[in-house]
Amino acid sequence: MHKVIKLYSAILILFVASLQAFGQTTIDTTRSAEYLVKQILVGNGVLVGNVQYTGPRHAIGLYMDPQKPIGIDTGIVLTSGNALFTMGPNQSPRTGWASNYPGDEDLNDIARGKTHDAAVLEFDFVTASENLSFRFVFSSEEYLEYVGSKFNDVFGFFLVGPDGKKINLAKLPDGKTPITVNTVNNSRNQKYYIDNTYFNTTDPFVWDVRNRKVVRNDHYMEEEQLPPYNIQYDGFTTVLEVNQPVIPNEKYHIKMAIADVADGILDSGVFLEGSSFSSSGNQIVRLDKHFEGFDLTIPRDVAIVPTTTSEVKPVDEPEILKIQMINFDFDKHDLNAEAVIHVRNVYRAWQNHPEAVIEIAGHTDSYGSVEYNRVLSRNRSSSVANALRTLGVPEEKLKIVFFDERRPMTANSTNEGRALNRRVVCTIIL
Repeated sequence: MHKVIKLYSAILILFVASLQAFGQTTIDTTRSAEYLVKQILVGNGVLVGNVQYTGPRHAIGLYMDPQKPIGIDTGIVLTSGNALFTMGPNQSPRTGWASNYPGDEDLNDIARGKTHDAAVLEFDFVTASENLSFRFVFSSEEYLEYVGSKFNDVFGFFLVGPDGKKINLAKLPDGKTPITVNTVNNSRNQKYYIDNTYFNTTDPFVWDVRNRKVVRNDHYMEEEQLPPYNIQYDGFTTVLEVNQPVIPNEKYHIKMAIADVADGILDSGVFLEGSSFSSSGNQIVRLDKHFEGFDLTIPRDVAIVPTTTSEVKPVDEPEILKIQMINFDFDKHDLNAEAVIHVRNVYRAWQNHPEAVIEIAGHTDSYGSVEYNRVLSRNRSSSVANALRTLGVPEEKLKIVFFDERRPMTANSTNEGRALNRRVVCTIIL
């Protein structure tokens, strides 16, 4: 029987005298794939376009948990079932949602079996530097009962470069081992595995899923202890990182996919860390206009990546360490829960370079008069600045600017476009 898990609303965070910590996991399945990729996943030095998602709408969502039970506080969760079912605590060994969706051919090849309920997120991208990286966690309800079985849930990161060759980046640091339930668990590649198993202590007899029979419950009448990590999955990997050489300013395509294997019952998920899909290296090159909706000639405060007029960055040019977008609700300047996490990300990045200056640029959509939007954009910048002051950033390290509606990131003709334009851009400049 499926366990029903309620989705609690995200709690708005108020800044009074200090920032308040909040501990509840938030899963938001209402966001579009384009929003999740462009506003959550992508970090410095990457420009993306042509975002597509194939699969059940409830299988992908925005994940937030400041307590970082899996080592990631913000990101995208892509599942073979229902993203809402990722929320802990884990009080069932067999939670899942069968969506009756087809599988994926690339994942069939990895699993060497038939896949079901595939969720596939893909997009094109170009990088400003020669190294691509991002961080992720794989998790599953198939642990531990089905380790070594045919129910070997699987995922992949399939990269296609300018040469047309397809490679799977979802591998262990050895560069060879695909990450599945059967390859990373309590007995194989243990250093990458974290156990979160739930034990039934209330029933004298339980169903042995492997041998398909009723057996005596060895944990009967023991004191119930919930698993230590606030997530539903019975096991998950440590935070792993992809590092892949790429050619700057050349278009690549990546397909991120996950699916059930052999059946569609128990869920698995992959968490993609927010702002981690980025490029770095010795070069920062100028990016051509590859995708519609982005103009790389717009001012630096809204640029996706820093650019230079030569292949190698001049040593005397100010170094941009991080660019963080913080979005706001319509006609609001107070910080919601998601914005709080982004502010903390800015602060953590600044802590590594306390000599740097944080430029805070406020923007609005095109609704309202220019005068009204000028005040609104200034208030948005001030809200972010106040939060950073509370966290400990000195006043002299904050540069506040605001541009009302004059510098849109994208067109104001759609609701989603206006949502992207309601933002503050934090740029850490060394």
